[in-house]
Amino acid sequence: MSFPLWPKGGVKNNSIPLHNKLHLESTEIDLRESLKGILDGTDNTPQRGHWVILRRMNRNQRCECWNKVGTGDSIYDEDNRKYDEPLENCPLCDGSGYTYNDELHITRRRLVSPVIGMSNQERETPIGIMNVAYVVYYFKHNVSPHREDKIIEIENNAYGKPVLPPIHTEQYNISVVEPLRDQLGRIEYWRASVKAEVI
Repeated sequence: MSFPLWPKGGVKNNSIPLHNKLHLESTEIDLRESLKGILDGTDNTPQRGHWVILRRMNRNQRCECWNKVGTGDSIYDEDNRKYDEPLENCPLCDGSGYTYNDELHITRRRLVSPVIGMSNQERETPIGIMNVAYVVYYFKHNVSPHREDKIIEIENNAYGKPVLPPIHTEQYNISVVEPLRDQLGRIEYWRASVKAEVI
């Protein structure tokens, strides 16, 4: 006995749409809306997210300071295209060697402790005792951060809005980016693991 591949009446779809608000029978949780409610707040809950700068690095465009050749009295102050690096204190690229675009985004971060617990954060290494912070940021589905982008913590005021002009407090390099997907492969939110950068 076999089943026909192409039924005469067509394939009947009796399923309930996952995120159709008109369908009162649907019990599926819309993770996008849930995260939006956590970050932005709702009519009944406060805002639990804070504002950061997502610095999107343009790896296709080097800054003009890359391998800059000195002239005049500063001819020996630059690397004369020897070391293949940018200027450390360049006002345009902030020492990264690439151009970038800054965007304001609301996010939520948490410190992820090592397996044994927070008391084991200080690790003894061959060069001494190191304190490594494991930080993870959560972004909305439409942010789409990339590896090697940067997250800059800025001051937020008492009303949950960013202080303008932005006051930088900490800077992190994104090392791992993961889109969290639900049914049908839809991206619900982004998780970015970062490591601190000295600024």
